[in-house]
Amino acid sequence: MFKHKCEMCGLEFETNNTRAKYCIYCRDKAQAARNRAYAEKKKSGNAVKIGSEQVCPICGKTYTVTSGSQKYCKECTANKKRKKSAPNTEYLKGHYDYIRVNVPKGEREKIKAYAESQGMSVNKLLLTALEEYKEKHNGNKQ
Repeated sequence: MFKHKCEMCGLEFETNNTRAKYCIYCRDKAQAARNRAYAEKKKSGNAVKIGSEQVCPICGKTYTVTSGSQKYCKECTANKKRKKSAPNTEYLKGHYDYIRVNVPKGEREKIKAYAESQGMSVNKLLLTALEEYKEKHNGNKQ
């Protein structure tokens, strides 16, 4: 379960959804507001109709709109998606090693809370602890 704060009323609520913005009381109000905004946009003529012809802002070719949120032609959309995901994966594989750490039940949240209280991520906290441990034990041997 994930804790969220409602963007409309400020109430804290729990849900399985990681992207929830509204509590159960405000969800319907938000949907009604989205519906009104869409109706106004459609009435003013700014809404793009599915099946209409548009010009791609990247390559300049005309394309047929196949969904309401489509902004680019299919070729440019595919190129944008590939450019976003591939470098991140390649960078991680080329620059980092993966280590899995198992902790007793309940300790994970305590470690995470402590790291946040120190202004660090869990990863940064563990790396800092390892560095301090190495410095302490190398100093004793000399």
